[in-house]
Amino acid sequence: MAVVRASAACFFLFSLWLCLCSNARSSPSRGRSSGSNAMAADELALLSFKSMLHSENGSLDLWNTSIHFCRWPGIACGRRHPERVVALRMPSFNLSGRISPSLGNLSFLRKLDLRDNLITGEIPPELGRLGRLQFLKLSMNTLVGEIPPAIAGCTDLMMLDLSHNQLHGEIPANLGAMENLYLLELQDNHLSGEIPLSLANLSSIEYLFLYSNMLSGEIPPELGNLTGLSHIDIMDNVLSGGIPSSLGKLSGLIWLSLGYNSLIGQIPASIWNISYLWGINIQWNNLTGAIPANAFSKLPNLVTVYMGNNMLHGPLPPSLANASKLQRLHLGPNSFSGAIP
Repeated sequence: MAVVRASAACFFLFSLWLCLCSNARSSPSRGRSSGSNAMAADELALLSFKSMLHSENGSLDLWNTSIHFCRWPGIACGRRHPERVVALRMPSFNLSGRISPSLGNLSFLRKLDLRDNLITGEIPPELGRLGRLQFLKLSMNTLVGEIPPAIAGCTDLMMLDLSHNQLHGEIPANLGAMENLYLLELQDNHLSGEIPLSLANLSSIEYLFLYSNMLSGEIPPELGNLTGLSHIDIMDNVLSGGIPSSLGKLSGLIWLSLGYNSLIGQIPASIWNISYLWGINIQWNNLTGAIPANAFSKLPNLVTVYMGNNMLHGPLPPSLANASKLQRLHLGPNSFSGAIP
């Protein structure tokens, strides 16, 4: 009996050893298979992208299976994952056609730059699946439709530039959840509705460009909480109400452009305390009141002032003479009186 039990134990151990060896041999194969599948998925996504585009200068001719896709023009693959696409950069490639939803399958993509082409159609909501995407530049095309709310799924996004297209509809409120976004360019489209209050949650934002749209309503006072904001340009819309005094809390603000709207009331005194300000544009509104005598005393860096076509009155402030760096000064027509400082 003891001999039988010993033989059985040996057989069991031998079988276990064979199983482990088999697993050791098969694991790399499964890894290679998984990597090959991912690589094939990237190639198929790029070929689908190519199938919906045309280029007059032949820039897509080298996009074929005789060359590894990591060597195709405009494509960059990663260092840690050398066969995964991390960047698709084709600015000014003279591309026409539409953006393929298949780009949403490029799961390692960090940079997508298709600006300054002739691309039409809508922005595929599938791009919202790109969780690693950091830079999305689709400006200077003829894209139509609405901004897909799914874009907010790109939680790592730092730069979103959809400017100079023909987009319409409202700015999706959930864009305010993109806590890494430092640049938002939506200017020169046909966007309407109010500026979402949720944009005040963009804690990393430095550049906010919404000009040349059809945005209405009042400027959200909550934008004054965006302490990192250096440029805000919302001119050429149909905004109403007053200039929020809270904007004066933006101590690092360099450029403030609110012109060509229907703003009313007086210029908040807090605006004259933004010492880093080098440009202010409030022309073509319905602003009233006088400019404080010491308004320009705390603005040593001011280069550009556009205040024309309002209903401002009173004497020109003597402190205007202290703006030694001033190069462009537009004050009329208004109802100013008295001598020029």
